[in-house]
Amino acid sequence: MAHLENMRYRKQPGASAIYDDATVISGISPGSTSTSAGHDNNGFYDNAPPMSDASLGYSYEKKDLDYSTHAAMPQHPGGVDRGPRLRITKNQWMTLGIIVILAAYVRLWRLSNPTSVVFDEVHFGKFAGKYINGTYFFDVHPPLAKMMFAAVGKAAGYDGVFNFKEIGLDYISAGVPYVAMRLLPALLGLAMVPITYISLAALGHAGDACALGALLVVFENALLTQSRLILLDSALIFFTGATIMFWSLFFTESHRPFSNRWWAYLLLTGINMGNALSCKWVGLFLVATIGVWTIKDLWEKLGDLSITPGQYVKHFLARSIALIVVPVTVYLFWFQIHFMVLHKSGDGNAFMSPEFQNTLDGVNLGHTPRDVYYGSRVRIRHDATNAGYLHSHLSNYETGSKQQQVTLYGFRDENNYWVLTRTEAAEERYANSSDPVALEQIKDGDIVRLLHWKTHRRLHSHNERPPVTTNDYQNEVTGYGWEGFKGDSNDHWRVQILEGDPSVPESKKKLMSIHSKFRLIHTNQHCALFSNRRKLPKWGHEQVEVTCMKSAKFPKTLWRIETNVNEKIPAGAALAEYKRPGLIAKVMEATAVMWRVNNGLTKSHPYESRPHTWPWLRRGIAYWGRGNNGIYLMGTPILWWLSFVAIIVFAGFQVVLFLRDCRGMHDRLMGIRERYFESVGFLSVGWVLHWVPFFLMGRQLFLHHYLPALWISLLSLVGTLDLFTRRMSRRVRQVLMLGLLLITIRMYFQYSHLAYGTAWTRQGCERSKWLGSWNYDCKRYVDLDIKPSITHLDIPTPTQTFSPHIGGAPLVITANHDDPPEAEHFDPLEHENKLNEPAPRIDHDKLNSDATRLNKGAIKSATTSSAQTVTSDPNPAHVDENFVGADAGNPAAALSIPAKND
Repeated sequence: MAHLENMRYRKQPGASAIYDDATVISGISPGSTSTSAGHDNNGFYDNAPPMSDASLGYSYEKKDLDYSTHAAMPQHPGGVDRGPRLRITKNQWMTLGIIVILAAYVRLWRLSNPTSVVFDEVHFGKFAGKYINGTYFFDVHPPLAKMMFAAVGKAAGYDGVFNFKEIGLDYISAGVPYVAMRLLPALLGLAMVPITYISLAALGHAGDACALGALLVVFENALLTQSRLILLDSALIFFTGATIMFWSLFFTESHRPFSNRWWAYLLLTGINMGNALSCKWVGLFLVATIGVWTIKDLWEKLGDLSITPGQYVKHFLARSIALIVVPVTVYLFWFQIHFMVLHKSGDGNAFMSPEFQNTLDGVNLGHTPRDVYYGSRVRIRHDATNAGYLHSHLSNYETGSKQQQVTLYGFRDENNYWVLTRTEAAEERYANSSDPVALEQIKDGDIVRLLHWKTHRRLHSHNERPPVTTNDYQNEVTGYGWEGFKGDSNDHWRVQILEGDPSVPESKKKLMSIHSKFRLIHTNQHCALFSNRRKLPKWGHEQVEVTCMKSAKFPKTLWRIETNVNEKIPAGAALAEYKRPGLIAKVMEATAVMWRVNNGLTKSHPYESRPHTWPWLRRGIAYWGRGNNGIYLMGTPILWWLSFVAIIVFAGFQVVLFLRDCRGMHDRLMGIRERYFESVGFLSVGWVLHWVPFFLMGRQLFLHHYLPALWISLLSLVGTLDLFTRRMSRRVRQVLMLGLLLITIRMYFQYSHLAYGTAWTRQGCERSKWLGSWNYDCKRYVDLDIKPSITHLDIPTPTQTFSPHIGGAPLVITANHDDPPEAEHFDPLEHENKLNEPAPRIDHDKLNSDATRLNKGAIKSATTSSAQTVTSDPNPAHVDENFVGADAGNPAAALSIPAKND
């Protein structure tokens, strides 16, 4: 494909039209087969002998094609290139039209069935509603495909209210225009039929092979199933197919560089590549595929002496613009539309930074004094997780030291405030200074103490394990002390400013609200204040745990001051507020969060699978089930297996040919070697790059992730069959192609019940299970062997459903706990949403009242015990503050006695 040569062909005996100088597309001329009179010479390129209207077939000589040395490309007198141009004849357009009509019937038949939510329609239907209502949400996929569903839903009258909460919810009673929304992926799936035909034609394959490839796509059950539901994969596969089609067409214009068609095909390749990337990140594999072939193409041009350095630079810049700048621009464009539509505050806020949230309607974070001084009362936000503010309240841990809890809390309240103070020694020096009331700004490297404003306990850490994260490199963080207690060295934290705002250079040296991102390093334990969104149990009010971690990574130990209150700050002092990020900053943040969440998708699913099982179709996915009907993602086995074999055969041939080339035996492979490499080789590279990267992923994976690679491998299968049967007689070639098609159609009918969700029989279902790992549920279908005399009914398990009567007799269904698991949607945000879900709001008045009431009886006994201790030892030794269950010097404090009840 990328390699175009000018080659001479030996004239075949009896041939009426042979080109001495013919352009080779994909490494072999369109006229590389014999061109005897009456035969169509591929029928796809201009400057070829006219094809008989009565024939769409091909004639093949059994003699090897003879390649001469490179020859100059013939030109018109004016220097205009006369290379072949892709040409599809009228009869071939008619053939394609008939195939498309057939495909429309197959794709659209009973599109309204089922009338309820299926598999991941749970998510993508719900997201369409959020677009319609403009409410911001977060998803692990880019926005284009979801916006397409929203646009169709809006046009069809959907109001965005239906919640798509679970599989099986009824569409009709809720008035959801689900058929219109399903029509979008169905039409995209239908478009893959002509895309397949044209792609194979552009790659230099024969007309009958192109028709076969299109028909195989029509009857492939996995592609059929995925294209009938509100799922993202149809859009992804469509844009993948369009990219490969335009890329193939681009190389048919290689002898006309920088012509209008050349530019059009190149730019359309970049646009569709950007669209694929904007649907799902699997589009990155498409970028890699086109990138590899572009590098190969530029490398070959670098060695072409007919291309001047200036022309080579133009080729390089053209590809850089079309294949890098254009896709990135398209990706940014769709995100801009995404942000413009989702302008209201919503449940996706918790995933994003305060700066990002500040761009949404309904969010107003305001401004605060910029410079942070000793004595300031501050609200400190954890920067990496956006899980909330450093918080404490009158409630103790039930493990470890049992001192006061310190957590992250998502709501703003007065228990989020801490007062920044000096150490004991620094306080004495400051009190004895010449100006003891002067403001002193906190700087990088200062050692501070943080006093909880409501409970008067200091932020504290010691060599005690936390309640949830019990690693030996994690220390407990508590609120320690009481009103009037001067504290100790375990309350000391060193401020380490790691990041500042470039627009405020001093924010890297002096602590400033919002602008400075800092760590708090414990001076005794040498650990950093840390949180990773792990939640405390019920006794901790399900708030997020805060620990002090040794050798912690920077992101999760970074904090920012969001609110700064100090009565001594003069009026007119500099203020700080969250900046509103621009488009690129917002896209980069959204992309980073999507990447993090994707990598965290490790929860198990009953129908997940690993990449090594996909090519041989080990198992599918249950999408939906009700009564005697079910939808199960199941491919057409013969196509999956043979397409995989075609890739393996190509790899094997390349190894053998390489070894023989090394020994000086330059095989022509029946004259198809160049085209085989440029066509099937390109597709094989695409297949590898769409399959192998999944082995590097630790996240949940499913069979539908393989569908783009499957489509590419189907093209490889057809290309291989086309090229290796060209030396056979027409009858043998047609028998092979027709045989493959008939087997495919037979399997389509056999497995179509799983695609359409139509009635089946248990016997037919069981016969279709060629592999024991195919775990679709056959027990849900009607058993034809049931005898009418049976009159009893066994109670099924809750997951089973049944038809009450068949032929006047009750249907017997025996409970079986080994049945395949029911259809279950995959929620990629379940774990993240649980982590982001704010802890329940605390009634602090009730909490304080309960603490007072519960400890009234304890105060007297604690005071009596303290008095007895003083009597027996008038000079007590220093009490260890790490003593479990008590605060140093005040045993009553361990009982949560409030020193002050504001």
